[in-house]
Amino acid sequence: MKVIFIKDVAKIGQRGEVKEFADGYAMNVLIAKGYAIMGTPQELLKLHQKQINQIKKKETVESLFLQLIQKLSPKNIVIGGKKNDKGHLFAHIKEEDIADAIFSETKLSISPNQIHISEPIKKFGIYTVELKQGDKKGNIKVEVK
Repeated sequence: MKVIFIKDVAKIGQRGEVKEFADGYAMNVLIAKGYAIMGTPQELLKLHQKQINQIKKKETVESLFLQLIQKLSPKNIVIGGKKNDKGHLFAHIKEEDIADAIFSETKLSISPNQIHISEPIKKFGIYTVELKQGDKKGNIKVEVK
């Protein structure tokens, strides 16, 4: 009997995976415990549509990310900070600060999790910051004033 896993089961199957099992094991263990559902043609079609939708969503998110990188690359994102006499910031610039600055300048939203700072920003100047979305990457310039 074909089953579609709805939960991860160690050493047996992962969520969304379709496998063939003996009828008794499939009905009495996997389906009874809620680990899987029967792999009827309708359920297999639903699973296929769900996978297609996930692929389309991923492609859309990646294309929007690449558009964001293209819009941000030619300009510097400006962030203000309080400084002491030596030009050092009282608090270092975080990913959240950069995300807020991007939103305030471009009205484009980006998650702080997508921003990667190579070293803590503690002084004024221009820094290169990497943005990541899946396997796509891009660099932008951040100017701290």
